[in-house]
Amino acid sequence: MHENGTGRNKMKILLMEDELHLRQNIKKFLTIKGHDVDDFENGEQLLQNANPYDYDCMILDVNTPEIDGFEVLTYIRNNHVPTPALFISALTDVQKVLKAFELGAEDYLKKPFDLAELEVRMMHINSKRSSCNLIKIDDTFKYDLENRALLKNDVTCKLSSTQKKFLYLIIKNLNALVTFSMLIDYVWDSKDISHSTILSTMRDLKKIFPSAPIKNIKGEGYIFEY
Repeated sequence: MHENGTGRNKMKILLMEDELHLRQNIKKFLTIKGHDVDDFENGEQLLQNANPYDYDCMILDVNTPEIDGFEVLTYIRNNHVPTPALFISALTDVQKVLKAFELGAEDYLKKPFDLAELEVRMMHINSKRSSCNLIKIDDTFKYDLENRALLKNDVTCKLSSTQKKFLYLIIKNLNALVTFSMLIDYVWDSKDISHSTILSTMRDLKKIFPSAPIKNIKGEGYIFEY
């Protein structure tokens, strides 16, 4: 997340809403406000075409065809994706609202709503997650979350696309376990790769970034301890 030309924080937003007119209005409004929005009609389209790791915030309608919002968030949280989620729905049932929060949503907004309120709520929940985009590792290395860049003495290190995605995933999940399955899903797009490929990528990263406080959890994955 970073500032756009208007001085506001710009976010990359994942939107799922099956009602076409409302989806178009939300996307148009947020785009005018300087945000990047990828929109989908239902959960099946979203899960097939979007990677939730790549977004600052998700806006999910509860009732959508094929796969609904609750099912989408369940799948996403089961895969340890921390991207904050906001549900939008005409449902007023208290049990439905409670379910949204139990599944890991940060907020719930009842339809109809003002688009300005939607943006304010998104900015609020994201500000709690993104208090610092530049992470100082030590006197030599920093990591720029906004640009997904490793800096050595303030100069960007040259990394392969695989190394960039690998490092971004474990740093975005500071102090949390990033499993081998998470790495395969995000870095290699769920391709059938060998365990040695993951180990080799880590070895190459450590050559570039020797002071990286990355702890290997045997048989499970890695933790970037910060």
